[in-house]
Amino acid sequence: MFVYDFIEKIGKIEVKYSRKFRKRYLTFTEEFSSEQEYNQQLDEYLIEFRKEIQSLPFSLNSKQSRKTFLHNIYDEFLYTRERLNEQFIQLISQSHDCITLQKVRFKCCFPKYFQKKYLKTARTAYRKLHVVFTLRIDKIETAVDILKLTALNDGFEMDISDKQNPVRFKTNLSSPELAYLSFRIMNKVSIDPNFNRTHLSRILADNFSTKRAEFPKAEQIRKQFTDVNDNVKNKVESLLDELANANTV
Repeated sequence: MFVYDFIEKIGKIEVKYSRKFRKRYLTFTEEFSSEQEYNQQLDEYLIEFRKEIQSLPFSLNSKQSRKTFLHNIYDEFLYTRERLNEQFIQLISQSHDCITLQKVRFKCCFPKYFQKKYLKTARTAYRKLHVVFTLRIDKIETAVDILKLTALNDGFEMDISDKQNPVRFKTNLSSPELAYLSFRIMNKVSIDPNFNRTHLSRILADNFSTKRAEFPKAEQIRKQFTDVNDNVKNKVESLLDELANANTV
């Protein structure tokens, strides 16, 4: 479905290290000449997204199916927004460090003319990262509004209750152990074999603390559902065996 293509497209900033005068700077991989041009590109994706969401009654006959689908997409956008924020903070830090480092090195081996040329190019790329991030966050917010409006037109409201400060369950498990254990249990008890992994990772990240992290990251937990080493698997298997053999609750 185009909906998932849209989420994937908008949810990750592709960057690279470019070189100017033998010095590197961080820049966006997709080329565009202006903020207006890039905004138009994103609007085209948003228009296709809106069309597909509005056509749900033709593709999903059951109201409950549409409700589940919209909530799953809503969760995906929340996850994407969180991931985009984290990536942007990292990229801006890397870009700033890169420019600062190269500026210091320039003083030793390049004339001022080349210094100015490099810094102008690098700072333009730096500003472009800001533009890309700001516009993508704006499109995510618009897409979420589309989901809410579509739900209201279908006779129900999106469940957007505040989950900012839940009481967390503290565990003595590591993040990989908590993720793998939860995934094993859900695989066993879930009626739907294709249950929403993103939703499960957010539940764990929002409500549990691990042995080393009070606020584990949903993206990291999601990867650890299946990507874990043998030590983690053995620890979880041992814990499950212990629970199965326990005589008291």
